[in-house]
Amino acid sequence: MYAERIMNSDLPAVKPEDSAGRVLHLMDEYKVRHLPLVNGDAFSGLIYEDDVMEVDEETPMATFDARMVFTSPQAHLYDVVGQLVAAEVDALPVVDEGKYKGCVNAHSIVHFLAEQSHWAAKGGVVVLEVPERDLSISEVARLAEGAGTRVIACTTSHPEDSSNVEVTLKVQTEDIEPVIATFQRFGYTIQSFLHAPELEEEMRERYDAFMRYLRQ
Repeated sequence: MYAERIMNSDLPAVKPEDSAGRVLHLMDEYKVRHLPLVNGDAFSGLIYEDDVMEVDEETPMATFDARMVFTSPQAHLYDVVGQLVAAEVDALPVVDEGKYKGCVNAHSIVHFLAEQSHWAAKGGVVVLEVPERDLSISEVARLAEGAGTRVIACTTSHPEDSSNVEVTLKVQTEDIEPVIATFQRFGYTIQSFLHAPELEEEMRERYDAFMRYLRQ
């Protein structure tokens, strides 16, 4: 999962002779606030919309001091996302020894994850809440396999004001009732689940019955 595999070649590069007006038009067309400035194949920096809006629309990009914001082709996905967030940009140029290779943006990251990390694959989703001291991803995967399925994607997050960890599992089956029952049997808290029509219908019926009881 490196930048050279994630980058998007669809975003246009700005040329030194391009006017500010043309650059703003491109940014509007591609719904971005940043575009790479490239002279031939040499990377000259990142152009910011805020900077372009401060000059006359006929001003050529060759006069700009573009900002040297970029990443390397070997940068890992985690580092790329961190750079995007830290730099507060929506397009991160990929540069190899001064040569422009492409850009990483949110769309290219989501597309890559959907294709390569099984996010778009069929299956169910279970969200567990686990005390951080008790979290073992290998144990979670073992329990899922014991329930007759396999974990094909896993992410973790830390809710605010909590010592617990949210573990989101994508499992290979849409029949996740046995998976949920297994985790509950071993003391795991099920925070939520998705893509389990029969179980969702059962819980909806229980909710409706409870609401009818309250209205009596």
